[in-house]
Amino acid sequence: MDNNIIEKEDNAQRVFLSEDIIDVVEILKDYYGYIYESMQDEKFILKYDQCNLFKELLFENKVVGFCTYDFSRQFITASLNNIYVLPEYRGNSIFKKELIKTMEDHHKPSIMEPTRLIVELLIRYGFAKKINDDIVASAIEFVIPGSHVESNTVYDNEELATHFYDLKSCRSIHILDLNKGYIAYSSPLNYDIIHYDCMNVIDKSYLNGIVEFFKNNDVDLMKTILDLEDMLPIKNYTLEEVIGDDDSLSFYIETLIDDSHVTYDKALQIKQQIREEYESGMILNESLLIRLAYLFNENPEVTIKSHEETCPYCDMPIDDHDKYCHFCGINLSFDADDLQNNLIQSLNTSGSEFREDIRFIAFKFLKLISEKIDLDYSIFTIENNYDVAWSQLKHFLDKNNYFRDGQITDDGLDFMKSHPLYFWERYQMQIVDYTDFENYFYKNSGLNPYEICLNYLKQFGDDEYIMEIMDDIKRDFN
Repeated sequence: MDNNIIEKEDNAQRVFLSEDIIDVVEILKDYYGYIYESMQDEKFILKYDQCNLFKELLFENKVVGFCTYDFSRQFITASLNNIYVLPEYRGNSIFKKELIKTMEDHHKPSIMEPTRLIVELLIRYGFAKKINDDIVASAIEFVIPGSHVESNTVYDNEELATHFYDLKSCRSIHILDLNKGYIAYSSPLNYDIIHYDCMNVIDKSYLNGIVEFFKNNDVDLMKTILDLEDMLPIKNYTLEEVIGDDDSLSFYIETLIDDSHVTYDKALQIKQQIREEYESGMILNESLLIRLAYLFNENPEVTIKSHEETCPYCDMPIDDHDKYCHFCGINLSFDADDLQNNLIQSLNTSGSEFREDIRFIAFKFLKLISEKIDLDYSIFTIENNYDVAWSQLKHFLDKNNYFRDGQITDDGLDFMKSHPLYFWERYQMQIVDYTDFENYFYKNSGLNPYEICLNYLKQFGDDEYIMEIMDDIKRDFN
């Protein structure tokens, strides 16, 4: 077989990537016949015959296997769904190197329906750990399609994501409700049924034993996962890498504009929101990409509802050990005591009247609502960042008919689009002092807002950046 193996001078890994479906068998037959023949000889069963990402696995410049992934734009992550290495090259930590490369270059992957062999390799590599003879905690999540999930309670065919595996029954397991003893677990895989005779291990008594073990060791289990996750070589994204610098958008935002057909103005709003949330501690470096994807999704819906613990901001399932929500990206430890900076930049109110302050705060509140931030959290944010009670703000909103029944009214939308902060953010006027601009704006409120902006900027002369802003305003005004 060595005579057929593809060799490369530069050890460069070839990748097949598509937004559409890739046929795994077709690629193997067309490009890697020797690997496909080896699989046939071993009676190796592909878990999934389709993928979005196909990657060669190399050892000493030789293509000795492959792996495939399902790529999720919703979570900006990849789930490993197949891996195969030629028998004579096993034992060289090829799988480990692939996982590390993925984590260092991109983000932590998950694994679709791991076999017991895969879990044992994760233990050997230090990515997972046995808690007792059977239960394994893994830093890398295991994902099970809803159709392959079983439970001792009613379960609605929802996808299951978990960090736990039971070696005896060869199943990924997840506690749905510890107090009620509800547990979900994966169906056994053909490979494990053949090699470990695990088909009939699960019964009521066995499940009760697992639940009891989790009850007695809940804290230790969570700590183990946190410790394992802290040791992973995950790429540490920076804010500028994810959203771009002051003068440009990041590669990720540019790509999402193309994919999601979001307007440039909307992208700028999201960029500013992420900056404010990150600076407040509301988002972690690890969750920047997830938050970005969530905000670009126009209609993020909760798709999993069977779990007891849910994110307080988006209602998707979470685990006790999670640092952040894997759906909306919010730091789950975020609260008022942890604030290092304001979520919303405070306005220097010296020389301003409360009427002007309340309009600024009302704009910020309505902006949170427009970005689909939960009402309770929006109220919490405003009260903890400004010297105003919700009752005062609500009175102002009610009096002006800006906010009714949890929704921004037409009057509220008009108010937002005529507010000085709307123009200051829309045209990226951070080069000028906002307080000064706001005071000028209100003093000249009888003019068209676009005229106010142009008249204010004229005082700065021929500054190149100011002239660019004025050109943008003129295009919209005309």
